[in-house]
Amino acid sequence: MKNATRGGAGFALGGFMTRAYGRAEAVGPLAAAALSDTDRVLVIIRLNGGNDGLNTLVNFENDAYYQARPKIHITKQEALRLTPTQGLHPQLTGFKELYDEGQLMVMQGVGYPNPNRSHFRSTDIWMTASDSSEFLSDGWLGRYFESQTPGFPDTLPEHPLAVDIGPVLSLALLGKNGAMGIALRNPRQFVYLVERGNQIIEDGKIPSPAGYELDFIRRINFESLQYSSQVRDAANKGANRVEYPSGNSLANQLSLVARLIAGGLQSKVYLVSQGGYDTHSNQLNRHNTLMRYLNEAVTAFVQDLRQHQLQDRVLGMSISEFGRRVKENGSAGTDHGTSAPMFFFGTSVQAGIAGPQPNFERVDRRGDFHYDHDFRHVYASVLNQWFDVPENILSSIFSSNPSHVPILRPKLDLAQVDFNADGKLDFNDFLEFTQAFGSNESKFDLDGDGKVGFSDFLRFVDAYRNR
Repeated sequence: MKNATRGGAGFALGGFMTRAYGRAEAVGPLAAAALSDTDRVLVIIRLNGGNDGLNTLVNFENDAYYQARPKIHITKQEALRLTPTQGLHPQLTGFKELYDEGQLMVMQGVGYPNPNRSHFRSTDIWMTASDSSEFLSDGWLGRYFESQTPGFPDTLPEHPLAVDIGPVLSLALLGKNGAMGIALRNPRQFVYLVERGNQIIEDGKIPSPAGYELDFIRRINFESLQYSSQVRDAANKGANRVEYPSGNSLANQLSLVARLIAGGLQSKVYLVSQGGYDTHSNQLNRHNTLMRYLNEAVTAFVQDLRQHQLQDRVLGMSISEFGRRVKENGSAGTDHGTSAPMFFFGTSVQAGIAGPQPNFERVDRRGDFHYDHDFRHVYASVLNQWFDVPENILSSIFSSNPSHVPILRPKLDLAQVDFNADGKLDFNDFLEFTQAFGSNESKFDLDGDGKVGFSDFLRFVDAYRNR
């Protein structure tokens, strides 16, 4: 019944209501999307190899930082100051702008108990959301999507639930009944592989050189047939409105994500990746290049979303399998460590630096930091706050009941959005909001930026959904 109400409201907002107030070019389409079940998108950026958190978020007023890293530290003058004591790596200029705009959160000290320093094992732990001593074959996102699609795979959703930009589907997207997403490097290549795979099954011919591999892939991912046309059409319909930097693999991946979102693909989650973070030697130069590529890619992606007026629908999140050691090694690099910061970007984030600063005196037996935030609690908070996943579902996704950390701005209370003061939040309040859209009336400026715009609209919709 609730979904039917949403659909009706979306239809009305996109038609009569917006024409009546002359907002068809702005409020109407966005309103229809915002009240749908498929509007919000999570983009996960995997920093593969173990990103060095201490040189990403720099504690430039802490002498212990410089003592631990006499050769590879970032100087106080180089760091992009966020607070009187902390700043970003000097290459992260776009991240600094997001921070200044109130659209970036840095969550410090994310990790898990009894950390594993193996790339492969720690990656599995992060992808499955398991304990360090627990081995799971399904991923945290796979379990989430299974909770949303009980008929899968016999009944498939119209669009892929998730898209992993890469040759192999991430373990995070595997469910008990198979893949809960698709791996995609190039839309045309994807369509070709699907079509050739289908031919293999239909006529028994095995084209070389990868026929047997295609046969296997097609048999275990038969649902890809349904999605080939949606992916192709979305990629053709969507267009990048900014220029992405060349020679940057992460930028290429994010440009495709922006095209697919703009083109109407209704996938909820996209995964992209950047490799090279295993900086055991010559870290200063190598990490500098990685940070530059990361900054260029994310900056272009955010600008592209803004050009499409899609920025309010997308939450970005970075993950890495571990941080680096506190102390530099003899090769001017760092070895495998423990906890590290995560980035969140988007118009809805609780901007700022979350969590306590690294405590150089509170370390484990190897001299590395203890974690402050369990990454599984972070995952659960994202699902709860971004996708409105209730507690009973979260408890089925994660092995223990996770506590929550604030990632998004708090939801508005009734008094803030009951514009006509009748004691309830309803369609009449939305009518008042549309009349003020584009103005600077403080009553309707829900995000406090001095104007009534799309961000205010999305905040109103959040309150409307949870009324």
